[in-house]
Amino acid sequence: MTAQNPGFWWYTGSMLARAKYLPVVILSLAVSAHAQLSQETRFEILGSLIASEGAARIPMPLGKAGVELSANGLINRDKLQKELAENSQAILPGKVVTITAIEFGDKSIEFEIDHGGTKKKNILSNIQIGVGGANTNQQDPQKKDTPPARGSKVTLLFPSKLPKEMTAAEIKDLLNPVLDFSKQSLAKTGIEALPPEFQEAVKAKEARVGMDANTVLLALGQPNKRHTEKNEEGIEQEDWIYSGRGRRTTFVTFEKDVVVKVTQY
Repeated sequence: MTAQNPGFWWYTGSMLARAKYLPVVILSLAVSAHAQLSQETRFEILGSLIASEGAARIPMPLGKAGVELSANGLINRDKLQKELAENSQAILPGKVVTITAIEFGDKSIEFEIDHGGTKKKNILSNIQIGVGGANTNQQDPQKKDTPPARGSKVTLLFPSKLPKEMTAAEIKDLLNPVLDFSKQSLAKTGIEALPPEFQEAVKAKEARVGMDANTVLLALGQPNKRHTEKNEEGIEQEDWIYSGRGRRTTFVTFEKDVVVKVTQY
């Protein structure tokens, strides 16, 4: 790990958020032989933070690098801007995201956000079966293409080796410059967690620009159809089409899980 240059860092606000317990996902555990964290501490962090939700405070890029955050709350702004320019933005500020994996390094902890910023291979897409001493490739006829990456990564950097003991609440506090753990999905917090203008829209059964998919589902329910295509700028958009139900046909257009246009006919 190269030395951190203070000139390349910037600070965003900090706020303590509550910790919670969730089941441990063993497959997410990848531990460096040199890490000083005790096994008990690692399991406590995994059990508390895997599947934790929080709202992104900053834009997060696609790609392998993601966001670098120092343990004293400073974000590598230059690297972030470079990654956004090269790999595009995967997560908009304000979007509620989920920690889907955690990896412990010698001087860092990596947090996979919404399954990461790189496309993952389907390990069941190509299965070899031995028949009479020969192997044949069998492909699942119901196999679907691996979905495109829509997440990112946050790397929490420490000036020296990881401390032996650290609580999940302390980790959340360190991540607070990039993730607001006080905000969760509507499935867990309900309509009261929405901004006032969205609360009124949901009660009126209307979609509004700026809503995420969960909020639209809360307002309008499941769409009759979904259609995905790229616009003139090459950006992938998904239309949710609502028709019937005693109302005009409504097209709700998403970019990266956020409503950018609502059209009625």
